[in-house]
Amino acid sequence: MSDHHFELVILPQEYCQLLLAVIVSLILIHCGLNYYHLEIEEIPWLVQQLFHLDEENNIPTWYSSFLLLNCAFVLHVVSKKKMDHQAHWTFLSLGFLILAVDEVAGMHESLNTAIDINWAIPGAILVAVVGVLFIPFLLSLERRLEILFVISGLLYVSGALGVELLSEDMDEDSLEYGFATAVEEGMEMLGAWMFLRVNLFAMDKQRVEIEVTLPRKQAT
Repeated sequence: MSDHHFELVILPQEYCQLLLAVIVSLILIHCGLNYYHLEIEEIPWLVQQLFHLDEENNIPTWYSSFLLLNCAFVLHVVSKKKMDHQAHWTFLSLGFLILAVDEVAGMHESLNTAIDINWAIPGAILVAVVGVLFIPFLLSLERRLEILFVISGLLYVSGALGVELLSEDMDEDSLEYGFATAVEEGMEMLGAWMFLRVNLFAMDKQRVEIEVTLPRKQAT
């Protein structure tokens, strides 16, 4: 019996446009619901929770995790094709997988309750250490890729850590906090989207193909 082959076709331009449209829509819905709830008329909590960017187990959380899983998958494919710095590509893939799990499992929120300082502070230290260790890897990339990797990383980290620290003392029931959350989560999603887009277009340029093969067991 022959193996079963499946072809996965991804058009980077169209796929990334769709992903970006969803990001913008989620941010606008969050801001609109917050403004309406606080300035015009109260909205049932279940409706707010479904689209609130600062809540867990809802549509934005799932979508953020989905974006990060996309990054992890693409990096895994790249790690199998690259001979140079393969360990770095693999580490990045695992890192994005952990971020995707954390997005739905809320591990950093659990850490926040276990320590006396905001989780963003040890998180920033960890990011700084990893950043220094990855300098040789970044310098080995094509100049354009290097710049875009850094920009997308700074965008994600600024949202995840920077805005988190700035909004720490805000009233969670205020319009100000609602918009700060939109900036925070929006920067995270846009950073992940940009990183995914860069890698997808690089794969497309290099004609990287993905094949899925499911071997069929021999009858006994």
